Amino acid sequence: MIATTIGTRLNSLQSRNNNNLQIVITLLLAILAGILSPALFATDAITIDLGLLEDGQTTGDSYIYLTDSSQTLTLQDVLWSKQWNTPQAGITNRGPGKDVTWMRFSLHNPEQETREIILEYVDPAAEQIDLYSFTSGEDSNIVTQNFTYKQAVDTRPVAFYRPAFQLSIGPEKQVEVLIRILPGNDFLMHSFSSFRIWHTPAFDQYTHKELSLLIILLCAEIFMGLATIILFLILRQKIFLYYAFFAFTAASLFAAFSGLWQYFIAQNHYELWMVVFQISLCQVASILFVREFLQTKIHMPNIDLLLLAALGLEVLGMILNVFGQPYLSRVIIDFTAIGYFILIPVGLIAHRKGVPHALLFTASWIVFIVGMAMASARLRGYIPDSFTSQWLIYIGGFVEISLLATIMILSVRRLEQEKRLAESRYRQGLLQAADELSVKVEEQTRLLEVAKEKAEAEARIDLLTGLSNRRAFMEAIKQFMARANRNNVKKLYLGIIDLDHFKNINDTYGHSAGDAVLRKMGRVFKETVREVDVVSRIGGEEFAVIMESANPTGVIELCERLRHTVEHTVTVFDKQEIKVTISMGLAQYEPGNKIDKLMRKADKTLYLAKLQGRNQVLLHGQS
Repeated sequence: MIATTIGTRLNSLQSRNNNNLQIVITLLLAILAGILSPALFATDAITIDLGLLEDGQTTGDSYIYLTDSSQTLTLQDVLWSKQWNTPQAGITNRGPGKDVTWMRFSLHNPEQETREIILEYVDPAAEQIDLYSFTSGEDSNIVTQNFTYKQAVDTRPVAFYRPAFQLSIGPEKQVEVLIRILPGNDFLMHSFSSFRIWHTPAFDQYTHKELSLLIILLCAEIFMGLATIILFLILRQKIFLYYAFFAFTAASLFAAFSGLWQYFIAQNHYELWMVVFQISLCQVASILFVREFLQTKIHMPNIDLLLLAALGLEVLGMILNVFGQPYLSRVIIDFTAIGYFILIPVGLIAHRKGVPHALLFTASWIVFIVGMAMASARLRGYIPDSFTSQWLIYIGGFVEISLLATIMILSVRRLEQEKRLAESRYRQGLLQAADELSVKVEEQTRLLEVAKEKAEAEARIDLLTGLSNRRAFMEAIKQFMARANRNNVKKLYLGIIDLDHFKNINDTYGHSAGDAVLRKMGRVFKETVREVDVVSRIGGEEFAVIMESANPTGVIELCERLRHTVEHTVTVFDKQEIKVTISMGLAQYEPGNKIDKLMRKADKTLYLAKLQGRNQVLLHGQS
């Protein structure tokens, strides 16, 4: 019976992977030998009662762990290993290194219904995490879930910006969990033996809130960079360009550290070396900003040389990283980061030398350093891992960027104050000069007023004809239309006038003769129309006249008189007599019409007058 059972189970396992097959065979043989009862393995896992657990609570000290320096231990090896360790109270960070950490614990569901559980790793950065789970006391399959940092987000066990795994635990069942954590092979990475435990609905609810907050912080940093870019374009001060560069790279690093970069932007094959590259780029931006802000080249040349050396090292690290040496780049980053502490006394020295806002810069840099130091202490296991310590790097970086943005705003105010001070000094100089040379100043003021009035008049007058120009015409017709809307007694008419065959005059007598004709017509129009009317040159040989009348007959008579006067006017130029005629299109304004519609009506009527032989006045609506 036993042999038959073993054969049946072995046949059912032929389609599964070899590793799981070996494990099941080993379990069955051990059961037959009677050496595993009542325990399943060499070392019992610590059980976590889900009924007593709050959502988001970590595995805490309720696990055992094993360190694999060779990275060669298989699941079968660790199942039978007796080298499991009990963690020191409150210590879940295994520090930086390449050692593989194995975790082992059990999850017990005391309820009468199935629980859907999420196990969430407490940090986004891990090269690979493998999770193995099986129900205690059953010959069920071992379920394997795998996370790798560079895999596409939608192919992860849970599509999330940190490693996460989903487990289903049946009613009153207990699931054994073994987790293999590989922090990184290319360079030393920190490793945690800590997972948060969530019911799936609570996980979704919390992560939505967390994601919203992360996006708000990220967008705020990006907005600060964009706003500073605008300031740079307006003021052309390099300090604003360097700050924008720093803000953008800090936002990029924020997204990388939090896992948002891979979650939203580089969703496929984002690797750890890219995070190192972003750190280097952010440090390059910070050095450039610090040099410009603290004016080290002017006030502290020796410090400036050190900053340039650090800048060169960072650029070298970026190059090494791109060419496959991320470990060396990481070493340069850590070495350069030590120099951040030096910037505190440098900021104080800059303050003593009169650099504006150097004290506020020093304060913001202290906030940044504290955040970085606390984050580094968390990653190296010097302080306990918690939500607070995890968020320190995000909050510290955001506060520092915000304080620096405040400095940028204060810099704008300082520039404005300097401008006002310069203007004040300039005004005082003018007043002093006025006291000494009052007569000349008064004369100069009078001349300036005359010039201003002349300039304003010329801005509305066509210099060739002496008539008002198109700008003045547009202003006048708006006033006439407003008045026509209020007063229905007098109607408003617009006449568009064109000199007939004016091009022939230019071609026959020359443009100077054409100018003489235009000047003559300007005088004729001004002398012929009434004072209440407005006549303007609106372009080339085209003129416009605005008239008010109670009936169209008076308007047509005035226009005919103007046409007749022009027809009998002779322009003498270079001993040659030149005569010209005009065609005019008239349109009546209807309340509510716009200027464009009124002018189109007059233009259309002018066109008809030309088609009918020129040298005539035609009212819109007449044949």
